[in-house]
Amino acid sequence: MSAFLLCFAAWSAIALGMDRHHEDALGREGTARRQMHLHLRRAGWLVLALSLWLAARPSGEVPASLGVTAWTVTLSVAALAVTAMVTWQPRRAPVAAGVALAAGLLARAGGW
Repeated sequence: MSAFLLCFAAWSAIALGMDRHHEDALGREGTARRQMHLHLRRAGWLVLALSLWLAARPSGEVPASLGVTAWTVTLSVAALAVTAMVTWQPRRAPVAAGVALAAGLLARAGGW
């Protein structure tokens, strides 16, 4: 569960780092648009790397290779979910991304 939420938050940050999705979601252009978009995209890639690292860590029950395989599936499903979100509900995308990030970190701390 935490992998999906972190991937969702990461893909959302990457999508919101693009001009079109940012303007659709927030209804305006940022003042320091280029710099903010760059930071959003970088943050998204960092969260994706974090989620991969967490998935690849072997636990007592799951080997690292199975964790990475499951993460790859989760990555694809999260990308599809973000695509749907920014297409049909762009104004809710920033809030959904923030909630997903917080919930993903809490879920990971809880062992999900």
